[in-house]
Amino acid sequence: MRLILFDIDGTLIATGGAGMRALGRAFLEACGRAMPAQVQAAGMTDPLIVREAFRLAGVAGQGWAAHEEVIWSLYPAYLEQEMTSVCTRSGLLPGVLELLERLVENEVRLGLLTGNLEVTARIKLHPFGLNDFFPVGAYGSDCADRCRLGSVALERARRHYGLDFRPETTWFVGDTPRDIAAARATGSRVLAVGTGPLSRTALEEFLPDAALEHLGQFEAALEVLLG
Repeated sequence: MRLILFDIDGTLIATGGAGMRALGRAFLEACGRAMPAQVQAAGMTDPLIVREAFRLAGVAGQGWAAHEEVIWSLYPAYLEQEMTSVCTRSGLLPGVLELLERLVENEVRLGLLTGNLEVTARIKLHPFGLNDFFPVGAYGSDCADRCRLGSVALERARRHYGLDFRPETTWFVGDTPRDIAAARATGSRVLAVGTGPLSRTALEEFLPDAALEHLGQFEAALEVLLG
């Protein structure tokens, strides 16, 4: 039985920056200063995004833990507010729903591997009706190091589904070089999609097992993931 783990932002959905806007609001309230615009979020876990923002903003290291606690207490509510402006039609990336439905029809087991906190991952997926496809996952709230999340996701999937998934027969689907690195760290295969910050051609330089422009090419995606 095959397990496929999906990233969220830039892979399944596009939220138009709702997450970073909400995180910026929480950062401002917690730290009394704006979150630096040069923070690079693509493929990073939320804890690492915030810690990089602390560093760039000059927040004293001894205050990081307390500030993080405040940020995580505020962020989910701000994200729910920001998500109300996201168009559920355009925000669901091409082919996603069709692909997920076909995978389920083929008895593939699905999960998440994302840098989002678990609570905010669910908030992002809810407007698109995608949560039920993903009963398990690994999240930035489990570990700040994305490369360690694959083993967490595999173990949770084994417990939930009662199946002995192996890393070498598991696929990751993501849109950044960090998704590719996370798959490699777990010994899994990876399908890269050019719907995030990089094109398919750019992602191919990081040597994924397969790459597509988008999941709207879902017959090609099925051939890769089920082959």
